[in-house]
Amino acid sequence: MVILPAAFEGGALSPEAWRQVQAWLESIPAANGQPPAFAVRSSALSEDSAQASFAGEFETVLDVRGAADIQRAIATVYRSQAAERVHAYTAAMGLAVADATQPNRAMAVLVQCLVRGDFAGVLFTADPVSGDCGQMVGNFVRGLGDQLVSGEVNPEQFALAQPGGRFTGSAALRRFAGQLFKLGQRLEAELGAPQDIEWAIAGGRLALLQARPITTLRGHDPATGEWNDSLTGDYLWTNTNYGEAVPDVMTPATWSAIQLFIGGLLPVAVP
Repeated sequence: MVILPAAFEGGALSPEAWRQVQAWLESIPAANGQPPAFAVRSSALSEDSAQASFAGEFETVLDVRGAADIQRAIATVYRSQAAERVHAYTAAMGLAVADATQPNRAMAVLVQCLVRGDFAGVLFTADPVSGDCGQMVGNFVRGLGDQLVSGEVNPEQFALAQPGGRFTGSAALRRFAGQLFKLGQRLEAELGAPQDIEWAIAGGRLALLQARPITTLRGHDPATGEWNDSLTGDYLWTNTNYGEAVPDVMTPATWSAIQLFIGGLLPVAVP
């Protein structure tokens, strides 16, 4: 279920919206005689874009059971957009500060049936640190993925080499390596960019939980001011013809002066 921003009044879920949520919850059958478990998570327009992921910034509440606990979880997730860490990340990424009163910034809340995984992890279809597209990399934990996000346990690492999907990593995950590789290839092709994928394996079946663009693969990082165009394509920087004249890192002021100088030397068409 998607609870849209309009369902909240004064920072709280409206009574009519809550009645609709309750009706949906009652339609979900019990599993093995136990009430169903849910995951309550955020969905903001500024979230999971090619520019900013907001990964781990908003609250997520897992393994929620019962109407009262679900209502509290919805409120917890919705209020998390005002957290200090969200404002800090927003400012670092050069985005407008989140404001629930702005339609383009307000947050929706998702209530999903929980996939109680035997394994849960992430898969990057390109190396998010080096930008290497020659292999997919990832890590995983046993059980629910909140242990991975929170850092409660040390995850196990794995890699899938391109183009054949050769697996390197824990033997516990080997039997699912082919499924993970095909999922990564499919999502990257359909979504048109390297992906950061959340997944879980439950009862021997692979489940896709979420996919977002890898936001580190871009030429300019506004949070650090770094430029590295090799992360955006098959590029190689060279200092040919400049190595002797400018042996050190060029300052912005020097580069601006050189641009003016070179521009003055360019030929001008005379009619």
